[in-house]
Amino acid sequence: MNRRDLFKQIVSLAAVAAMSSRAFAQKALQAGKDFRVINPARPTESGDRIEVLEFFSYGCPHCHELEPVLEAWLKQLPKDVQFRRIPITFNRDAWTVLAKMYLTYELMGETERMSMLTFSAIHNDRVNLEDEATRNAWLQKNSVNVAKFNENFRSFSVASKLQRATQVAASYQIQGVPTLAVDGKYMTAPSMTNSLEGTLAVVNQLIARARSERGRK
Repeated sequence: MNRRDLFKQIVSLAAVAAMSSRAFAQKALQAGKDFRVINPARPTESGDRIEVLEFFSYGCPHCHELEPVLEAWLKQLPKDVQFRRIPITFNRDAWTVLAKMYLTYELMGETERMSMLTFSAIHNDRVNLEDEATRNAWLQKNSVNVAKFNENFRSFSVASKLQRATQVAASYQIQGVPTLAVDGKYMTAPSMTNSLEGTLAVVNQLIARARSERGRK
């Protein structure tokens, strides 16, 4: 899939998402059905801001489906909210490679540009990014400095970030992806809401709840 077609796909899905999300936002949330309460609450790393975490993998088809909806949502993220992605491996060798790719993009400041391209390469174009030679050729084609990428990919920094991501996922007892957590207190997922767009509408309501709990309007 070329970049023009990818952009058209993102715009189309985002438009559908916006309509579905507005409809879902009117629904009263039910704990245990639309979301679950995390007890005890987990510590956050966002300071005064409300933390939203997405547990994901580039190898997950549902994460791929969520990505254009999520990208549109992120463009309207309130200033008092901090969003972070936590790559999941589930001890799979293939997903470990993909988690390290994401963390390498982070170090290189390439996540915004490369994430949707990576999803599309895996799920639309069937590129085997687990294979180093194939990955290097694909990265070069997409104007990534391959030598710098591989230096970071093999670095202690990425290994440490991966270890930390694994610890965070374990503390939240993540069983599937995509899963989103709000302020260390609430968790939701498309498997609970039966809708990718509805999941983000639930997240919006949980952000509002967390804001109220912090004594803000």
